[in-house]
Amino acid sequence: MNPAPRDEHAPYDSDALLRGLLSDSAQNTLPQSIVRVDARAIADPVLGIIEHATLVLERADGLVRVRFAGETPSLPQELTHQRIPQLTLHDQLLMPALCNAHTHLDLTHIGPQPHVPGDGFVRWVDMIRANRAIEDAQIGECVRQGIERSLAGGVIAVGDIAGAPAGRLSGAPIRTLARSPLIGVSYLEFFGIGASAPGAIRRVEAFLREQYPDLSTALQGSGVRLGLQPHATNTIDLSVYTWVAQAAAELGLPTCTHLAETPEERQFVEQGTGPQREMLERFGVWEDSILHMLGKGKHPIEHLRPALQIAPMLVAHVNDATDEGIELLAETHTSVAYCPRASRYFQAANHFGPHRYQDMLDAGINVCLGTDSIVNLDTPHRMSTLDEMRLLWHENRPGPKQLLAMGTINGAKAIGLDQDRFRLNADATPAGVIAVEVSDGCPDGRVWADVMGSKSAPTWVYRGV
Repeated sequence: MNPAPRDEHAPYDSDALLRGLLSDSAQNTLPQSIVRVDARAIADPVLGIIEHATLVLERADGLVRVRFAGETPSLPQELTHQRIPQLTLHDQLLMPALCNAHTHLDLTHIGPQPHVPGDGFVRWVDMIRANRAIEDAQIGECVRQGIERSLAGGVIAVGDIAGAPAGRLSGAPIRTLARSPLIGVSYLEFFGIGASAPGAIRRVEAFLREQYPDLSTALQGSGVRLGLQPHATNTIDLSVYTWVAQAAAELGLPTCTHLAETPEERQFVEQGTGPQREMLERFGVWEDSILHMLGKGKHPIEHLRPALQIAPMLVAHVNDATDEGIELLAETHTSVAYCPRASRYFQAANHFGPHRYQDMLDAGINVCLGTDSIVNLDTPHRMSTLDEMRLLWHENRPGPKQLLAMGTINGAKAIGLDQDRFRLNADATPAGVIAVEVSDGCPDGRVWADVMGSKSAPTWVYRGV
């Protein structure tokens, strides 16, 4: 079955077609639901780029599995049978659905915003605080908008930060995420330093005691888990970090935090001074006892050592990384969610030099990709790690396997998902398959460069969850 010619200006979305072919419909007369997709190329984080390729998907025992992925001439004869439905996408590159390991879906309604570097990070935080949604119904709607933009970007899995507007913990983000096609983790964010630290622990304990049982029931079968997100080293007391690490280890909850993101954070952690301290004073939570743990000349990564040594954690950004810090992250099996466009937005390279993600990978650190929020993105209609991959390709030309891994299997590992769901090799069970248009006339050997150099949005070929 070949699709009818499509309007070259319309996005191709064959998801509905393949979902029908791979369903348990009684009208399906095939012994096992199976479909063949011929494409210009297949991209996989381990196989690499396979041009003039065929992908065969098969449903058996309730799962959609890859029966074959390779060059079309190598397709086994039994899979060339005329009764196997066939989809022809000779102008498309196929790849696994993507993982966005660090995002803030509840800020989506704010939209892209300009950032004036001279204003500093604290003024930007004030803008977010002034514009973010407060009530649960509004928060849920913002998350829903973020889900739509994630799907528009070919993303099937997220590590979402469920923010705490005005310091209030809300279950709205995770409940909204659980009702969506996305899978992953909703990290409950909170703040607590100085005078507010004891109260932060009590609030999280109360949330887990009062809401976690109901949430666990609501999350069953959704592919979404609850996680804990102590905000950052400049807003979380070290005693709170260690409590979170211990509690999360006991409950089996994933944890995440922002780390080594801004020069203001480093000044505050090392010296106990600067705009971050002024912000805490303005909020009325500063007390001199904070200096018992801060202002000791330690880099933020080193400062977090006691918590990192308790249990593995996902840390976002790490724009500011020393040799010693990279060594510590590797020793503690810490994953890093690098957000290239966010780093560029805040001009992190001007403060710290180029991001050291390659040094981290070379040290054995699991580095994955995130988008941060829509606020810092240049693609208002989608939130996609594909565009993060494109930025890195423009800057450094890393190989396709590395970029694909950072946008798929590395992210899955960081947020505790099965990496096999982000592969297209034979016997993989992909959570989804997306396609990106290849330019007409693109020569062989240039497909990956063509896709990385374009601004085309991905479209869904198959979405399995």
